[in-house]
Amino acid sequence: MMSQKLTDFQKKRLENIKRNNQLLQQLNLKSISSKIKIDEPKGKVPQKKKAQTLKKAASKNKSRHVKSPSKTQPIRRSKRLRGESADLNGVPNVSDTQLFTTLKSHGVPDADAAEELEDLKDTRVVGDVKISDLIKNEDGGDEQTLLAKFRNFQEKGSSGDFFEELSKAIPAKTPQIKQLRKDFDLDLYEIFQPTDIKICYDRVSALYFYPDTSSKLIIGGDISGHLGFWKVQESLVKDYAEEEPDITRFKLFNKNIGTIDSMPADLSKIIVSSYDSVIRTINLNNLKSEEILTLNDEYGNEMGISDMHFDYINPNVLFLSTLTGLFTRYDLRERKRETLYRLSDKKIGSFSINPERHHEIATGSLDRTLKIWDLRKIVKTPEWSKYEDYKSCDIISTYDSRLSVSAVSYSPTDQTLVCNGYDDTIRLFDVKKITGTDLEPRETIKHNCQSGRWTSILKARFKPNMNVFAIANMGRAIDLYTSNGDQLAHLQTRTVPAVISWHPYKNWIAGGNSSGQIFLFTDNGSAKPIEE
Repeated sequence: MMSQKLTDFQKKRLENIKRNNQLLQQLNLKSISSKIKIDEPKGKVPQKKKAQTLKKAASKNKSRHVKSPSKTQPIRRSKRLRGESADLNGVPNVSDTQLFTTLKSHGVPDADAAEELEDLKDTRVVGDVKISDLIKNEDGGDEQTLLAKFRNFQEKGSSGDFFEELSKAIPAKTPQIKQLRKDFDLDLYEIFQPTDIKICYDRVSALYFYPDTSSKLIIGGDISGHLGFWKVQESLVKDYAEEEPDITRFKLFNKNIGTIDSMPADLSKIIVSSYDSVIRTINLNNLKSEEILTLNDEYGNEMGISDMHFDYINPNVLFLSTLTGLFTRYDLRERKRETLYRLSDKKIGSFSINPERHHEIATGSLDRTLKIWDLRKIVKTPEWSKYEDYKSCDIISTYDSRLSVSAVSYSPTDQTLVCNGYDDTIRLFDVKKITGTDLEPRETIKHNCQSGRWTSILKARFKPNMNVFAIANMGRAIDLYTSNGDQLAHLQTRTVPAVISWHPYKNWIAGGNSSGQIFLFTDNGSAKPIEE
């Protein structure tokens, strides 16, 4: 038996039918409609000759046949108005059949019900409706089948995918944007192909561009705990076909490498954190590695370190977040760790320190929130947490996302906070002055962030010396934007460069993919081989 459940659109049509029927009954038009014959229009008749034409037509109609209708079709009239009987051959789809059955159940005669359905074919759609309710689906598919048909186009909704076309059609808003687009029209390093620049053995999970400006050093870490140091060659000897990238690889950890940085007080030391709870340094002068910290909780359990940043005020203090939602600070000189604070009940994938107000940090978490915290104010028993054995900090403001928040990053000078996550958006927040507990984005950019299990999580990162951020694109590129959301570049690559790193002072950027390979973009043109 056919279901009697109707959509909102069908209910609206049914109400209109009932109202029209009542009006017809009041005017007694149904009883006389079959007696009325309406001539089909013959086209427009000039006003001056109207009377004369009517007289001639009256005399000639007795002795000649009526001409066949012109190509201009008359307005459609229902069978009722034409004096013909109605049948059910015109019921177009299941939805109309449902409506026809419902009309009969309300006492509408078969002929009138079929007639009303025919009239409603020309009814204008009013209000919000589902497209699936308006489509005749002979295959019996549902709304999900219809959505699947257009999924390929839905996935191409990232703004960066059509940067070249849009930049040609739409000029830059300001001269500054135009100049920035020239500055970030970067070239791909071509001495070696990215397939040859295998900085690690497995999927890249962390990347660091060393701050030297006279030469290039890129350090990468993978999900197996390997580190790779690539000393970038600017030129090669004549017989360069036999040369390989200058990469040194070794293994220091057992799990994902989370963050790579250099010590602010001593740039010759590289510091690395890992998901196996260990932080180590590597001295570039003697290539010795020192274990700095193994992060344990009060019960002696190891805690994976998800992110790590140095304090802006004290370069010897490290801020750390964990895979279990905890946060702490560690003094490298005193080798002393502060209290563990709970900032989330789930993994903190990323956090960032406010460069203007150093006591504020922003966190992006698997609990689907972006939160801004005041580290000066301690909360003994946070109401939002299901755990009772950790203190927390005061929440300044919160943004609730539909899905998990993967990354947060503060701009260096204009107090913009960027975040991205699995809801396929990049959101920009103005945090110069936070007035309420709920954050509202100033700008939202569509961006495909569905990296899956084989590609590292995409994370938007601001350039350390400029209000410009970068994020990898699942369309195999790196997208560059200003803090206002204006796109500056779409740097095309052969695979997805999911993990990115800026050079802090130059317009250089590198991206690492799931095969341990590196894409390097610079502003000084592609280096060329030279002869001896």
